Amino acid sequence: MPKYKAIVKELIEAIRRGDLKPYDQLPTVVELCGKYHVSRSTVELVMDDLERQGYVSRKRGSGVYVKKVAKSVAGAPLNTIALTDGTNVDLQSNPVCRVHEFTIVKPDSKIIHFLGLHDHSFTYYICRSHMLGDTILDVEYLYYPVEIFRDIRLSSAETSVRSWIEENYEVTPDTYHKMLRAVSPTPEEREILGVESETPLLEIEQVGYLDDGRPFEYLAARFPGDTAVYQTVDSDSLPV
Repeated sequence: MPKYKAIVKELIEAIRRGDLKPYDQLPTVVELCGKYHVSRSTVELVMDDLERQGYVSRKRGSGVYVKKVAKSVAGAPLNTIALTDGTNVDLQSNPVCRVHEFTIVKPDSKIIHFLGLHDHSFTYYICRSHMLGDTILDVEYLYYPVEIFRDIRLSSAETSVRSWIEENYEVTPDTYHKMLRAVSPTPEEREILGVESETPLLEIEQVGYLDDGRPFEYLAARFPGDTAVYQTVDSDSLPV
């Protein structure tokens, strides 16, 4: 894990514990550099990440302050899925998945476009569902370029592919571009999720990028629209 990510994690945990309270001012750049033995540029990455995730606000000439944010659904972090029935489940930490399909395919033109591949490229293809006990929460479709990752294991598809990549490759997943839409379930999804044909699904389509700019992951996750909510934070408002 990059040093700045570890610092971000530590500060977020301090905010969640209440060690850093709403409206508290964070230590200065100089103080953080001294505490963590890092450069000013690393501290700037930390502040950028905290601001992007919605934990802090920057006031020019004054400093960085903890935001007072209303408690999210089930206490879930921003930019993640939460269940509307109040069940607290973190799909990112120690996930358990049921794999429906794990293979290598020649992707269609859409995946080639999103992952910046050529017509003769191959990708890993994973279709799986996150589990909460015996309950299936979603249907997820993942594509990873074989030219970047040559030995993704089935065991990683049953837990966290991304963690496995970070542990086994000298690459760093960095940013994720997302699109949200409502879709109708396919016959296969109706069977897996146990929903009716008229039940809308919340689809999150995502392309992940490494810190060197290469796209490394295409993901489309579909959740029953009446049981899931996606929470995010942004500096741009919807038109009002």
